Parts: sequence; C-alpha cells; structure tokens
Amino acid sequence: MNQKDWVDHFEALYNRKPSMQEFQEAREKGEFVVNKPDTPASAPVAPQPQVQPTGPSGYNQPLASPKKPRFHKKTVTGLSIAGLVAVIALVCFFFFSSGPDLDGIWLNPNLAPVAYELKGKKQTINMLYSINKIIKGNEAKKEFNEKLSSYDLSNLKNLADVDKKFQLKTKEVVIVKADKNVRYNLLQADGTNVIIDQDFKALKYNDSSVSEFKKQVVFQKIEFPKVLVGKWKFYEDGTYTISDHGIISKSGSKEKGFTLFYSLTDLKRLNKYNKDDDYSDSKLKSQFEHIQKAIKKQGYTVTSPDEVYKMNYTNYLVPVNGGKTLIALDDDFKIVNKIQKVE
Repeated sequence: MNQKDWVDHFEALYNRKPSMQEFQEAREKGEFVVNKPDTPASAPVAPQPQVQPTGPSGYNQPLASPKKPRFHKKTVTGLSIAGLVAVIALVCFFFFSSGPDLDGIWLNPNLAPVAYELKGKKQTINMLYSINKIIKGNEAKKEFNEKLSSYDLSNLKNLADVDKKFQLKTKEVVIVKADKNVRYNLLQADGTNVIIDQDFKALKYNDSSVSEFKKQVVFQKIEFPKVLVGKWKFYEDGTYTISDHGIISKSGSKEKGFTLFYSLTDLKRLNKYNKDDDYSDSKLKSQFEHIQKAIKKQGYTVTSPDEVYKMNYTNYLVPVNGGKTLIALDDDFKIVNKIQKVE
C-alpha cells in the first residue's frame, strides 16, 4: 500500500495519527511504499576518446587526475537542513492536510442552511447561537469517537465505521460548541461537510438508508452573492444592510436576522443528492425562462441562472441596473418590489 493508505489504516485501528517514529519504522519495514515522481531515463551518451596532450618534444604526457570537489562545512550543513525541511513538509502534507474552510454558508439538499461566522469579532451559528468553543484535530476526532461509542448504534463505533457505512471520506473533524448546541462537522475530501447534531439523530434514524442520510446531513458550501452585500432600501420603513454571511440588520435597530440567498445554479448542484422534481433541470429551466420574460418587461435583461437568486423559500431576486437595483418576484413570477441600493 502507499503511505496515505497506511496512515488511513493506522488511524482506523488506533483512532489517532501515527508518530514520526512509528511512521519511520513502518517505512523501514516496508509496510508501505513511498511514491516517487517518475524521472525520465537519461539518453545514452557515447564514450568520447581521451586525447592525451603532447609536449613540445612530441612525448605523450600523463593525464592529470581530476580533483574531487570539496564541500565547505557550511554547505554540507545547509544541504542537511534543506533535506530535513523537505521531509517535514512531506510529513505535514500527509498527516495534517485538512478539508475545506468551515467559515461560510452551508446548504443541504433540503435547503436547510447552516451559516458559520467564524472570522468576525463574534463567532455565531445562523446568528442565533454564540460559539463558545471550536475543537479540531486529534482532540475533535477522539471526542467524536467517544461520543459515538456511548450510543448503542449497531456497527458504528468510530469515525472509520461511519465513513465505511455511509460512503464518506472524512478529512477532518471539527466540533463547534455554541450555547447548549453541539455540531460535529465531518469535512469531506470532495469539499462537502457532513453536519451531525449532538444527539446523532441522523445516524440513528437513517441506519438503513445511505441516500436519506446524505439528504439530511451532506452540506455543500455556497458562495454568498457579492452583488447583494451592502445597504438596501427594502421597504418604505427603513434601510437594511446585508452582510456576506446573510445577516440582515435594520438601520437604527440592534436586532439582526439571518436570511438565505442562493442561485438557481446552486439548486441544480444540490439536486445531485435530493433528486427533487421541483429542482430538476427542466423545472429550473422553465423557472428561468419565466423570470427572463418578467425582467424583460421591466426593460432589463438577465442572461444566466447564476444571476437569479432565491430568498429563503419565497421570492426571487434579480440584480439589474449594474447591481444598483433588485427586482423581487413572487413564485408566480410577478413583480412585487424594486429594491434600490443605498450608496
């Protein structure tokens, strides 16, 4: 096996990463093969005849033996350090490479959003729960395994069992603790995030269905539309500010709320797991064509589903006029509002 497979096997057996000594011993015993990049074979070089120079009298002179290059002590030390750095970098790549960044908005096929705001002064989940602690690395994996083993779940005793049963490839475990709410994030190799609640309900109630499990807990990261970020005159009663995490706050008020925006293209991508007829290619195409006609009547043009956003489960929002105006449509594709950006 290669070294990555060996590391995965070790973690599954011992629920921890191997030490440097264990890694080196396994390598010396030949338990895995270190993959090396292929080097092109050098072309054969024909031997050149050696010509001995002749002296003034015509006698051949013996060839001077070439001097062996001498490396200065500092040069040898420098090469040793460079080699050590390369080895450390290689080990770090295999042992400590992580999955995608947790910060941002995650959406599952059922359109249930989870917004982690981790880079601001106040860390929150969906603006509702204040985050108290974030656990990563071996500590997070150990806590997940201990919590899982405390439940009486058939054939699910650790992370390796969960990956095998539900066809996952977990790169990293991140535990987010907010108030009395705990979420286990299993960051996947394909960039998705499996979010499991503190009671492991998804593991309990979807024991026999991989597809249902993935509909509920496999979240894809969506890019919040930058064109919607800023201050907007939503209604006659005031101005609202939208952040890049979907947090909406009204000017002059301390209250804030979370609103989800996602494009029609996001819906198509999420339908990979959901297989919902409402978000099939034909239905999304039909929705887009109706929106195009409605926007055209207002004197504007929309050319791509990427330019059409859903606001939670209700209105469509279409930026026009160079992003200075939002046209809101209801589910019947009727214009319900024109929202102006405040400079």
